[in-house]
Formats: sequence, structure tokens, C-alpha cells
Amino acid sequence: MYRTSNPNAPGMHNTFTGVSSPTSFGGSVDSITQVHYKKNAGYFERVGQSLCGIVFGFLLVLAAFPVIYYNEGRAVQTSKSLDEGLRSVEPLSSTEHAFDSNNNKLVHLTGRLQTQLALTVPDFGIKMHAVKLKRQVQMYQWVEKKHTKKRKEGEHTRVETTYTYSKEWRSDKVSSSGFNLATTHQNPNHMPISGYTKTASPVHVGTFRLSDGLVGSVSNFKDLPLKETIKPDWKLLENWLYRSNDAFRPQFGDIRVKFSYAGVSHVDNDLRQPQDEVSIVARQSASTLTGYRTKAGDTLELLYAGFLSAEQIFEQEHSNNNMLTWALRGVGWLLMFIGFQMIMDIFRQIVSFLPIIRDIVGLATSLVALTMSTSLALVVIAISWIRWRPALGMALLVAAVVPMFFSKRKADDEKKKEGHE
Repeated sequence: MYRTSNPNAPGMHNTFTGVSSPTSFGGSVDSITQVHYKKNAGYFERVGQSLCGIVFGFLLVLAAFPVIYYNEGRAVQTSKSLDEGLRSVEPLSSTEHAFDSNNNKLVHLTGRLQTQLALTVPDFGIKMHAVKLKRQVQMYQWVEKKHTKKRKEGEHTRVETTYTYSKEWRSDKVSSSGFNLATTHQNPNHMPISGYTKTASPVHVGTFRLSDGLVGSVSNFKDLPLKETIKPDWKLLENWLYRSNDAFRPQFGDIRVKFSYAGVSHVDNDLRQPQDEVSIVARQSASTLTGYRTKAGDTLELLYAGFLSAEQIFEQEHSNNNMLTWALRGVGWLLMFIGFQMIMDIFRQIVSFLPIIRDIVGLATSLVALTMSTSLALVVIAISWIRWRPALGMALLVAAVVPMFFSKRKADDEKKKEGHE
């Protein structure tokens, strides 16, 4: 009665929506919404939280230093190793003979993958010559998704938390023990069938045996087309094998399996595909291809699908190195920016009772955090590069000082204007 008369009063509300909507292959969705109110933090509480944020902000800024510094060292070392490799690589005109003159040298070759024994899955009547054969298993399970909305209402904040439940095909075991509605949405305790990847051994290109590292680089997986199944309790639909009464309308706990392969190593009449060709840069050790240790300290053990020259392989590796370098630079810069934002949030909270001033201070602290994080990130990069490439490092150091210089100059000009007034 009280809740009916006072629907917005502080406390917990539960709203269950029994609406079901179809998803792919007969799935269903239901949800429950919980509403509660929490008292807004007071002025001194917010200031206290900002003081704690200063500590975490400093930790984030400190964590950014090694991320940026060691990333630059790694990037330069990798670049030097690739340049060294390109200068010293020996192209092989044939893969049918392992000449002693190339022993322990970095070599480049192209050829077709070869394996001795076929990879098999007897239960499903699968047999093929490939470097890898993967079995992917999915189970139809309950999945919980959580969505929260917050809205300030006077001195309290209304928090609406919606838990949505849907049945989905998942490769991982979804634990339902932590669901908000665990009693009505229970998943099986284990996957009845597990996925795996079979890898052939040995794998050759011509007379050369590939190391485990090179074999691991064969990853151009393609779905294995299935025409029929030898297991009567399984049904074939769109290249998936379903253990279900109705593959179009799966039920909770149903299983489906799909197979894929990588590195065709024998002419397969069913697949109508030739053996896969690969391009390799690695060290020749007798008749084995393995990792080559550069003077810079990296190991070169590269395999690409298709026909690629040594120059194309090293160009791609340089591109990969640049992408990783910029990604880690972005991570380091973001850590600094968030850290400075947390450090300076105290100024915004101090004037939080003045709406216009609060917004101006918030914008100013964001600009300062942007300037400081950018400049400091450039300083760290420059210091790192001074060790490896002094000229470029000094140029970066000058670039890092520029934002600080203009910020200080702008502040001095504003002080002069105020003095004249």
C-alpha cells in the first residue's frame, strides 16, 4: 500500500517485465529492473573523495612513465633488428636442398606446406591434410547483461539497474551463480564437449622442417565445409553440427560444433584447394628453420601466407611495429591524462557550489591536463630517444617544451592586462 501511494519514495523497487522477444534461432529475452535511491554526496564528502583521487592520479601518472619509456626502447630495438635482418637475409632459390653454406644464416624462402599424417576427427568422420584443425563448440546458454541509469532528484540520485536475460550461443561456459535472477536462469555446470585445435607435426616446406614458432604462425583458418554427418543424433545446418531436436529453434543446453582448418598441406579433391604457399624468414639450422637472434637482441622467426619477397615481409613487420608503438603511446598518454584529471579535480570540487564557476574551472583543468599529459609524454619519449637516436630525441624535447612555453606566455600576458586595468 505504501509503495503504491509513494512510488518515488527512497528504497528498493523491483519491476519484472515478462516480455519475450525472438532473437536468432528462437532465443528469448526477459528482464528485471531494480530501482533504488542513494543520497548525494555532500560538499565535504566530495572534496574528501577528490583528495583520495589525487593519490590514485599520481599513481596513474607514475605508471605511464615506464609504459612510454620502455615502449620507445622496444620500438627502436625492433626497428634495428628488422633493418639488420633485411641487410643480412639470404634468399634461397630452392627449397629442395639445405646447403651447408647457409647454415646458421638468416634465409628467405617460399614454398608449399607439407605434412606426413592427416588430422582426423573419427567421431565425425573428418580426415584431412592440414597444419591445424580446430573444433569450435558452442552451447545455448543464459546470458545476463546489466545496464544502469542514474538521474538526480533533489538531494537523492535515482539509480535504475536493469538486468536483461537472453539465450545465446556461447563458446565459453557462462556461470549463472552470480546472476541477479540465478534461480530462474541456471546454466549447466560444464560444457559437455570441449573445443580444441589439433596441430600436425612435423611440418615441412620442401626439405626444411618448421620450428614450433613458425608452425604457430599458420593461422589463416577457414571453415571446413561439411556435406553430411555420420552421427544420427546430430543435424547439419549452415556448416554447424547441432545436437538439438530442432536446429532452427534450439533449446537451453543444446550444443553445436563447427570445424575449421589452416594450412592445407596436401592436394584435397573435396576442398578443391592446392597446398597453401607460405613465405618464411628464419635461421637455417641444418634442415630446420628456427629463430634468428639479431645483434639488437630480437628473434626473427617470420611466416606469412602467400608469396612475399623478403622486402615485403620486413616492410609489413615495420608497419606492425609502428602500429604497436603508437597504440602503447596512446595508452601511456591516456594514463597521464586521466591521472592529471584526477589530481586537479579537487579545484572543481572546491567551487562545485558555484555552477558557472564550476564549469569554467572544469574546462580549465581539462585543458591543463591535456597540455601537461601531452607535453610530459613527449618529454618521456624524447628522453628515451636521446638514448637511441640523439638528434630526433632533441627535436622531440623541443616540441615538448613548446606547449608549456605558450601556456606560460599566455598566463604572463593575462597578468599584464590585469595590471594595466
